[in-house]
Amino acid sequence: MSETDYPVGSVATTVRIIEALNELGEAGITEISEQTGVTNSSVYKHLDTLRSLGYVRKNGTRYFLSLRFLGIGNRVREHRELIQTAKPVVDSLSSTAGAVTNLEIFEHNYGVYAYRATNGATDTNSYLPVVGERVHLHVTAGGKAILSQMDWAAVTEIIDSVGLPNMTDKTIHSRAELKRELRSIRDRGLAFERGEHLPSVQCVAAPITTAEGPIGSISVSGSIDQMSGKKLEEDLAGLVVSAANEIELELFAD
Repeated sequence: MSETDYPVGSVATTVRIIEALNELGEAGITEISEQTGVTNSSVYKHLDTLRSLGYVRKNGTRYFLSLRFLGIGNRVREHRELIQTAKPVVDSLSSTAGAVTNLEIFEHNYGVYAYRATNGATDTNSYLPVVGERVHLHVTAGGKAILSQMDWAAVTEIIDSVGLPNMTDKTIHSRAELKRELRSIRDRGLAFERGEHLPSVQCVAAPITTAEGPIGSISVSGSIDQMSGKKLEEDLAGLVVSAANEIELELFAD
């Protein structure tokens, strides 16, 4: 979709600049221009406006996103009923499992890591996407758990929109293979991830659903050494299913 397809093209340009600066971490005007295809003069005007509003910092010729975005993100996260309800369950599961536990939500055809409890598991945690980052659904256990609760037509629409990119040599990369995998996940109520997103990480997840369909998933992640065999497929699997059920009961209790 081009800028002219949006009702307010200048807003779309601002968002592109913000996303580019977020990806780059810090950058000068020329770098952002090259990243976005927006002219230097336009980049400068948008950045200057964002800086005056407190959303961008400037140090010399370098620009950074300000912590104002963190405040907004935290407020959005706190206001999501699912996240508030799931927090104590995620914390408890992480403590019981002794591993990293994630809440992933479905939003705009992607999975978004909305909350994480680490139980001190910093080694594995350092490799995982940061909280707030979005990922393709087909590459994670949590994402596949979400997809498994949709009909195939809905899954196809997501694939048509965002594709099936390969992350590792174990990533599912065909529609037929994904369809078979989702059918299996739906039957057992569990999704497994074995190096499909990150080569060294394995994961087990269960979907969180409503009458309208899936809204998220809860998962436990760890290194291949930490998570394999009976521990992954039976012990942790049972804990994850119980946690998902608890969230659903608490979230939709009368």
